[in-house]
Amino acid sequence: MGRANKSEVSTVTQREAGVAEAGRRGAVSITEYEDLGISAFKGDDRPDFDRLLKDCHDGRINLIIVYYISRLSRMDPLDAIPIVTELLNLGVTIVSLTEGEFRKGNLMDLIHLILRLDAAHSESKNKSDAVRGAKKTARELGGYLGGKPPYGFRMIPVTRTTSGGKPVVIQLLEHEPDEVWVIQDMWARIKEHKDMPYQPGGGRRHPGSLTGICAQLNADGVPTKGQRVGKKTKDSVWDPKTAMRILRDPRIAGYAATPVYKRREDGKLTSTIDCYRIERDPETMKPVQAYPPVISPDDWHELQTWLGGRGQGKGLSRGHAVLSAMDVLFCDCGAVMTSHRATTPNKAAYRCRRRRALPGQHEGECTISMQTLDRYVARRVFALIQTAEDDSETAVVLAEAARRYAAQTEQPEIVGERRSLITERADAKHALEELYDREEAGDYDDPVGRRRFRERRERLLGRMERAETRLAELEEAATPTLPIHLWLPLGAGDVDPVGEGSWWEAATTQERRDFVKLFVRQVTVTKASGAGRSTPVEKRATVEFVRPEQSEGDAAAADDSWQKEAFVEAI
Repeated sequence: MGRANKSEVSTVTQREAGVAEAGRRGAVSITEYEDLGISAFKGDDRPDFDRLLKDCHDGRINLIIVYYISRLSRMDPLDAIPIVTELLNLGVTIVSLTEGEFRKGNLMDLIHLILRLDAAHSESKNKSDAVRGAKKTARELGGYLGGKPPYGFRMIPVTRTTSGGKPVVIQLLEHEPDEVWVIQDMWARIKEHKDMPYQPGGGRRHPGSLTGICAQLNADGVPTKGQRVGKKTKDSVWDPKTAMRILRDPRIAGYAATPVYKRREDGKLTSTIDCYRIERDPETMKPVQAYPPVISPDDWHELQTWLGGRGQGKGLSRGHAVLSAMDVLFCDCGAVMTSHRATTPNKAAYRCRRRRALPGQHEGECTISMQTLDRYVARRVFALIQTAEDDSETAVVLAEAARRYAAQTEQPEIVGERRSLITERADAKHALEELYDREEAGDYDDPVGRRRFRERRERLLGRMERAETRLAELEEAATPTLPIHLWLPLGAGDVDPVGEGSWWEAATTQERRDFVKLFVRQVTVTKASGAGRSTPVEKRATVEFVRPEQSEGDAAAADDSWQKEAFVEAI
């Protein structure tokens, strides 16, 4: 069978005609085989075709009826003939309702069948070449080739002229007004509420969360794209995954981008988008601006930073807790700790969120005073800063804190560019490894194969080199300097760094979070030693400071001289 509703004769018509022909021939049993949406030309897996061959081998089938012989195979005749010959030798008669009957023992039937197989293959190959050529021309003229337009856009036909003077109609993307305002409204809500304190519970949704935004869109009756233009998706509703995919799409910032699809365990591509690869100028490695932006590139990069921070205890400003909002606070049983607000600030606490105890874990609840733990962690950080001059280990921590501070204060588009370049480099490296694996397997043994191997290797090495060069430029332009004079003014050595009149006391909750996140990787809290006893916080809390993320080669090169230089740079 062909593709549902897309072939020149529908699958329903083909099926009915085949069943009728089988009935006229006195068939005792009729079995239908169809691989809808699977090409008989590309060599894709055809489960029902394989089942048909097995049934013929098992002697269950002695007559195959197809509407066109191309329904059976569009492979190269050299690949298709052995299969067809085997079927004929098994005593199977092949009937094409439009091209005749083919059986064993008739040389003219076999010649005719070979000619029809060759014609089917040539037709598909010519169509494939024509489509490939048309896409290449459209791409050169700036046409959109991504299939359905992304949310926020619609396709319009535009006539362009080739270098040879031939007019060609291509598709361009322009804004879809009914969808553009939805994206802009999503971002406006996120931007308005993402830093506002929010107390969860009571069935409330954060107005700046994707869940809250989708709930509001559904309540307001804003149609999804499926409701507007789809048939199978006319009953769809807004959900966070859809909103995430729309907001992650670089095309809403005007960037040319290609969707990257997820793969199954067997390596086959699925139709689910995993991420997007931004297309870059091969010389400058800067993103290609191809479409009118729905939101500005700066806003889009800021949005990506927020989306990347979403998750348990991240991305949303939940109340006034410092540590539980940063994904750094854990109980020693491995569970995260969350904030529990009380009527007065000094009664607020952090509490273990473990669902049930496992063997060897603490019994009952594990709670600790929020104010006490916050101040203890802050004092540990300030002590680290004040006693760092002659400690090489502390220099490494400060160097990493300086890097994080640069990332916090860097313009969102620079952060986004660096992240994209790292992805580009990793993608090129992965493709290069696959290329070498194929070369070792002997896929490029012939002269043409070796030439193509060298060409692709040079392209991939060039991509990696250009990404590395641009990353080096960004690193060189960064000037990470920690504002220690703001946190610890000169002459403040004898003053409590978290007491009255200190920077910590005057800082907002978000400023405190940003400060702690620069230096602290994880805080682990153990249960108090006994009921009714007051265990000192320093015996219950363990603070782990940040360290640079290094490869083995990088770690070996991190000697004392580098650490001292990093310390000077940080301060």
